Amino acid sequence: MFAGLKKTNQNALIGIDFGSNSIKAIALSKGRGTFQIDAVAEAPIAKGLIVDNHFEDITKLSQIIKQLRKNFPASYQNAAIAVTGADVITKVMPMNADLSEIDLEAQVELEAENSIPFPLDEIFLDFEVLGPNAANKELNDVLVSAARRETVLSQVDCVEVAGLKVKVVDVASHAQARACELLFERDDFDKGIAFIDIGASQMMLNIMHQGNVIFSRSKNHGGAVCTQMMADHYGMSFSEAEKVKVEHNWPVDCDIDVVAPFINMTVNHLRFDLRMFTNTPNNIQIDKIILTGGCQLMPELVKQLEEELDLNVEIASPFPGFEYKNESDNVLLQKVGAKYMLALGLALRGVQ
Repeated sequence: MFAGLKKTNQNALIGIDFGSNSIKAIALSKGRGTFQIDAVAEAPIAKGLIVDNHFEDITKLSQIIKQLRKNFPASYQNAAIAVTGADVITKVMPMNADLSEIDLEAQVELEAENSIPFPLDEIFLDFEVLGPNAANKELNDVLVSAARRETVLSQVDCVEVAGLKVKVVDVASHAQARACELLFERDDFDKGIAFIDIGASQMMLNIMHQGNVIFSRSKNHGGAVCTQMMADHYGMSFSEAEKVKVEHNWPVDCDIDVVAPFINMTVNHLRFDLRMFTNTPNNIQIDKIILTGGCQLMPELVKQLEEELDLNVEIASPFPGFEYKNESDNVLLQKVGAKYMLALGLALRGVQ
């Protein structure tokens, strides 16, 4: 997405999602009118290698990418990655519709200098014209994205040291939205659709309307909070508690003493964030919620969200209509496909 990284051949991309708990990747191709999953893989990473979306040890992470790459066909040499967190800012700015491309670029830089809290020489800056402004047809809405150079380049270095070439750098919320659009019904385009990604250490809420992300919020909250609560309650190490949690092999009283409080905490966070959206000056009602990420695998969370928010809640499952090069990938994604939505959204950049 960002300048210097976008005007390249995007074919045959591996979408790589750097999470604080694991790295997930998907290779995607298109033929005979449908998508095909050519490979999918996940590799765990040690706690502390990625903290608040910052890479603490590029050498170790590159070694993990090298191992992950062995699961993919040799023809896949290029990758798409995403940036997120406090080092990334996106804004929709109304600008004169008559501006030439050169003048528009200059105007974007001027507006960014005044409204983005990073020095211009420390960021990658990109923009996309979304279309006419709803209130004034003489203006266009322009999506402006800015990311700290240090954040982008640390990811790029990590991937390229592992032997892949980064062809696309996207914003995580945009990539997830791209994947979530595969789930939309015909009339969802004009509705407000909230998609919520609950990962290991970050929970992201994005609301889509007419193909655009119109509201975003993120919190340092996710599955790692539940793991730590479990570790503290039962006197386990973090790794022991993570294994118990993932395998659902927890003590009988864990549902009441640990899981229920964690779900209540998660629902309260989401209720607050959704209220922030409803308090913004718009007339868009949220019609349904789509859950992504590993933490949505807790069925109790889905039930409680539906009951307390009075909204239809779906677990993202974009893969049933896909073809698969390997049947084992089909089996995996039927179970945990929602964890791979960001990687999927990135891989889609190479086939759309």
